[in-house]
Amino acid sequence: MTVTTLAKPDYDVLNVLALKKMADATAIAAVTGMPAGDVEGRLASLSGGGLAVVAGGAALPTDEAEPALAATAAEVYAPVRADGDVLALVEKFETTNAQFLAAMSSWQQVEVGGRKVTNDHSDAAYDEKVITKIERLVGRLEPLIGALAGHDARFSLYSTRFATALEAIDTGDHDLVSAPTRDSVHNVWFEFHEDLLRTLGRERAE
Repeated sequence: MTVTTLAKPDYDVLNVLALKKMADATAIAAVTGMPAGDVEGRLASLSGGGLAVVAGGAALPTDEAEPALAATAAEVYAPVRADGDVLALVEKFETTNAQFLAAMSSWQQVEVGGRKVTNDHSDAAYDEKVITKIERLVGRLEPLIGALAGHDARFSLYSTRFATALEAIDTGDHDLVSAPTRDSVHNVWFEFHEDLLRTLGRERAE
């Protein structure tokens, strides 16, 4: 079976849609930096090609989306996959990612009497300590994001999204640490990791 390869803007739109599982044009535009009208047009084109389903103002990727994304990434990001500097930073990312997951676990749960219980966020000092660690770990991504952005400028938008979430957290909006329905640090990190794996043609280790 012939796998479709995509024009780069179509890849960018479908990539975000696959990362989010379901999204509208406004949400995709916010991540890609494209005007929402352009995103709507590309979603319509992707829908016509059988790669997305658009209904009720939202879109979802079809089963054919992932093979098309993989085939396109193999072409577009061949230079990234051969860049020794990027690959060295990716190896460091694996350690940072494990530390981030541990920090998120610390945010969601605390140890009381030797047992893990849900963090009710009543201990402000504890929460601030975890936030500081999360901010430091996000900072460690900057060299990798910068190296990727040298190949494709869209990666720099991850830095912008992280900065926006962290600024809101610093002003007291702690929901943006891990809220599943907002552009939280956790969601941005998850999307970056999935995007990185697709870019490199790798599978998640878990």
